This record gives sequence, C-alpha cells and structure tokens, in this order.
Amino acid sequence: MHRGITLAVPGVALATAGGLLAQVHHTANAPLPHFGDLDVTGTYGSHGATTVRVTVLGDSSMTGPGLECGGHVWIAQLADALPWQVELIGRAKGGSRVRDVLENQLPDAVDDEPDLFVVSVGANAATHGTSRRVYAERLARVFDELSEVAPVVSLGIGDLSIIPRLPLSLRPLLTHRSRVMDRAHAVVSADRGRVSRIPVGELSDPHFRRRRHELFADDLFHPNRQGHRLWAELFRPAVFSALLGVGSSSVATPSSAEQS
Repeated sequence: MHRGITLAVPGVALATAGGLLAQVHHTANAPLPHFGDLDVTGTYGSHGATTVRVTVLGDSSMTGPGLECGGHVWIAQLADALPWQVELIGRAKGGSRVRDVLENQLPDAVDDEPDLFVVSVGANAATHGTSRRVYAERLARVFDELSEVAPVVSLGIGDLSIIPRLPLSLRPLLTHRSRVMDRAHAVVSADRGRVSRIPVGELSDPHFRRRRHELFADDLFHPNRQGHRLWAELFRPAVFSALLGVGSSSVATPSSAEQS
C-alpha cells in the first residue's frame, strides 16, 4: 500500500494505511491484559549430545507475551525436542519490523556466529501499512547478511484476521495485507539457497481458525502455551532439516535412536 492510496477490500469501508494502523493500535490497547517479552536464551534438548547454537530474531512470536517463561515459547519447546544440545540465543523483541531487525537485532545476532538463524518478522509490517516493496527490500537485506554467517529458517506470515482481539470490520483488510506480505516473503525466500521458508499460513492457520479461543492468551492477541506447543510441532521438521543440512563438523547427524 502506497502513501495516499486507499485500499478497497470487499466487505470493508475504504481504509488508508494510516486508518488501519490507528484501528489496530486502538484495538491492541483495549482494556485487556498486556504482557511483556520473554527471553528464550538458554540450553535445551539432549544435554551431553553434540552442541548446536541457534539465534532467534524477530517479533513477539519469538518472545511469547502471556506465557509463564521463555521455555514455553515455541522455539524453546522445539529445541527441547531436538536430538542435540541446543544453545538458544534470543535477539527478538515484540513489535519489531524488518527495519528494527536490521538495525537493532542483526548486528549482535551475526556476532553470535550460530549454526542456524530462525527469523519471524512481517506481521507488524502488515498492520503498520509498510509497502510490499519496502518490506521485500529490507527482508532481502536481512536474509543476505544472515546467510553469509549461517543458514536461515524464516517464518512466513499467517492470516492476522484470526486474532480474536481484532474487530470483525478489520478482518478482510488484514487477510488481504497478510497475503500481500506473505507473497513477498515467499518471493524473497525462494531466491536464496540458504534460506528455508516455513509456510505458516498453510500449516498453522487452519488450526487457529478452528480452535481460535483455545490457542490464545488472555490478551486475545498472542498465542498461549497450547498455541506455542502447536507451532513447535508444526515447525519442527523445517528446523530439524535445516540443522541436518548445515554441513558443519559442529553438527553431527543424529543416529536413528537419537531421533526417535
């Protein structure tokens, strides 16, 4: 969406990017609980096994607002089920957009020199009216700089209209914006050999639509522990495959017994 251009969506009045942002901001600050970021940094998985290092970047999908501890965030639950000793380093911050990742998270993440990066960024671009072009350009820079150090697993953008806290009147517009940004994510990911894309919409959205109120925290905005557990199960194959493909002596291929 370009500045000054209105976007028509069936079932919704014409809305500008600024109008969308204002409505989302108002809804997000409604009188419901607000939760802070959690840190996933720690050691998970099979203690005593080969050690792998994974750095996570992005937004609140990596910081688990509303959960009891960082160990309940999906990437931590996932890491705990891997057949390696996994050192997670959390660089993500709730509310981040691609610019925030580039400027504030990426420099420290690169210095971590991990075996794998896991990135989730794009939802806030969809709700803040960021143009598809700007999002794609910045995401490409993130991927290019990270992939010089290690492979990248990046989450696509699911349908934000499933979030219970957001009003019905916004849902068609949010669905459209989510799809636009997710297509941009798919194009940028496809051009880069060291980047693996997780199709969040395809894997996750059907579950969240069907079990909407079971999978969200009390703020009705972020997934609860069950939602994060579901993400861990759905996204595990992509992270596991990426670590298997690292080709570094620091990541030994687990035996059949270790994988079971």
